[in-house]
Amino acid sequence: MNLFLNQILAIVWKDFVTELKTRELFSAMFIFALLVILIFIFSVNLSVVKASEVGPGILWVAFLFSGTIGLNRSFMLEQENGCLMGLMLVPADRTAIYFGKLVSNLIFLSIMELFILPLFMIFFNIDILEHLLPLLLVIFLGTLGFCALGTLLSSLASNLKSREIMLPILLYPLLIPVVIAVVRMTGQILNGEPLSEMINWIGLTASFDIIYIGVSIMTIDHILEEGRNG
Repeated sequence: MNLFLNQILAIVWKDFVTELKTRELFSAMFIFALLVILIFIFSVNLSVVKASEVGPGILWVAFLFSGTIGLNRSFMLEQENGCLMGLMLVPADRTAIYFGKLVSNLIFLSIMELFILPLFMIFFNIDILEHLLPLLLVIFLGTLGFCALGTLLSSLASNLKSREIMLPILLYPLLIPVVIAVVRMTGQILNGEPLSEMINWIGLTASFDIIYIGVSIMTIDHILEEGRNG
């Protein structure tokens, strides 16, 4: 177990060092998310439509679209630099590679979300501070499912020529149940409803998170081997 955790941490540390040197991934995700929110602000008349009704959908569109940029880069850089072949040659569990990438994507995306939330609160004039903890829980559950499935499909799409296009095509349809649940819960939280009213949605999101991770564990070895042979 200690060896497995060390392998995961080594991959996470490598990704962090790479990002600190290039500073490309986080800045691209943040700017893209900010632009999405700004576009919707100018296209929606908040004097007619309640911000708490349109805000959750806009927030998650920004999170998902910008997060896709990070997922696309996750395995693409490894392929371009030959690092993935190096990781495959290391006597490490293939599942550790998946979880290392999952944790990296989850951390990068969570940091971006923490920067976007205050801007969302200012632009839409929504007070999220009194509902911050429930909102962070919902965002974590949604982001975990997004990263769990996205990391798997990113490893699959990285073997394709049109990988930038294929990842969203594969990812978004499979993510629909989680997206519906987190948008619904975010709207309820912004309207002041307690988490006890959302138990079914929380259970649904957590169940799909577990399913995504379970399927990834069962298939990642085969996908990485196919990429290596290809």
